[in-house]
Amino acid sequence: MLPADEAALSRRRAQNLAAPRADARGLVPSIRSFAQALDRQRQALEPVPLLPLSRPDCESIARALDEAEVAALAFTADDPPTDLERLASIARTSTVPLLRADLLLEEFQVHESRAAGADAVLLHAALLPGDSLARLCSAARATHMDACVLCICREEIDRAIAARAPSLALGGDASALAAQAPRRVILLAIAGEPSRLRGKVDAVLDAQIAADADPAAAFRRALAAFDEER
Repeated sequence: MLPADEAALSRRRAQNLAAPRADARGLVPSIRSFAQALDRQRQALEPVPLLPLSRPDCESIARALDEAEVAALAFTADDPPTDLERLASIARTSTVPLLRADLLLEEFQVHESRAAGADAVLLHAALLPGDSLARLCSAARATHMDACVLCICREEIDRAIAARAPSLALGGDASALAAQAPRRVILLAIAGEPSRLRGKVDAVLDAQIAADADPAAAFRRALAAFDEER
């Protein structure tokens, strides 16, 4: 998923050109806060499982992880027309916030994400120049969604804060970047060693949990491993 390469960007831009535009006026506001779900005052480190919606068993995995008491779930949509239908099915029974974490480049994608039941969207600061980032963050707020902005430098953190993003996703050296972020903002590391991240970020995105033969057991092992680092 990260970083986005040119092939992935070209494919997503082509998909966007062909995609229908959701009517934002009919969207139902989210009632599940992604940022609040991760907020443990940095006393604990939450693993957030990342699932590709293209997996045929994605719905059963999401249900199992929900029952295992994850704080939140993240998803990627490779083929939005098909994958977002699966996200909508998951959202109807989910008790935890859902983050859409693939490439969102235009405002209508925020709307289609909410229409599919997402409670938060991942926005790449580097891919949203000028006022684009603030505009997409505003679109998320309009339906009570959280905008989690991916940042890889201090300048991008400053842009995300100016856009009133309630949470940041930290790429690169997340431990170093965390020291440059305001304390009131929820921090999600894209990757990193728990021993370096504990007390600095609130959660870590984890793509390996869903790849395990027993994702619920893998989540519990990850949670236990994080606790052992305390």
